[in-house]
Amino acid sequence: MSLDEELRTIENPTEQKARQVVRLTTSCWHDGCALHIRKTLKTLKRQSSGHNFLEEDCSMIGADEVLSRIINLHECKDGVYVIVTCNEHKDWETGNIEDYDYKLMPIA
Repeated sequence: MSLDEELRTIENPTEQKARQVVRLTTSCWHDGCALHIRKTLKTLKRQSSGHNFLEEDCSMIGADEVLSRIINLHECKDGVYVIVTCNEHKDWETGNIEDYDYKLMPIA
């Protein structure tokens, strides 16, 4: 555990790390004019805990930007996944995270 995590635990012992669990489903259909494909990420609230960071990011930067940040979205099959952050870029002066991507990790 890093020093920052220890300090946060001391300051707020009930704070827990955010865990975002989602179900990925893919739908395909034809409507007479075109072929369509849709990928849906639905948050599983009972299995998730802590802050809903996907909802916050969607309200701040938009769903299209959030979906483009999931680096393995098109490689994943339908199922249940945990969303984790990756490719974190930190400010060289403050050490704060400025940018990051998401990755879907299958639940074993």
